[in-house]
Amino acid sequence: MTLFLLGMVVLMSGGFTDHLADRTAPSQISPSAQIETPPSVNKVVLIKRFLWAVGRQEKLDSGSFLERYAMPGGPLWPIGPNSQLTEALLSGFERRMSALKKAYEKRRAYYQRAYEDHVNWEFTEEELATIVAFLEGPTGKHYLDGRWRMEAYSETNTEDIEQEIVAEAQASLAG
Repeated sequence: MTLFLLGMVVLMSGGFTDHLADRTAPSQISPSAQIETPPSVNKVVLIKRFLWAVGRQEKLDSGSFLERYAMPGGPLWPIGPNSQLTEALLSGFERRMSALKKAYEKRRAYYQRAYEDHVNWEFTEEELATIVAFLEGPTGKHYLDGRWRMEAYSETNTEDIEQEIVAEAQASLAG
């Protein structure tokens, strides 16, 4: 047991984990602009257009990003093992989303500000102008739709393979 603990100390020591992080950290293609100053009026407009173009503004306005909490099995709808739902899926989901949206509304401005501040921090005005022009154009719209479809279809088409991977990993851990 002492050797195990000693090994854990060595593995978790800063020098060793820093070495691992250096080897496994993804390369940063383009660092953030890290802009701390408030945006210009023009940049505020670009920030708002960016949030609309990437679909974030709609989620901020509706609170739909909170949906995962309203699903059966989530924190607002716990389901124990071998238990059955006691209410209809749609009405149960809608009831929980209504409660989430009511609670969110008091905090909505904070979320809006957090996203706007980050976009301001991340991109220069010139970068945003280029990005927004791309995203609002036909090629950018195709990119956004195509990216979503690629993720959805690829995840669906690889579900069986992922289940095989998990089963194989579980078997190797059990044996």
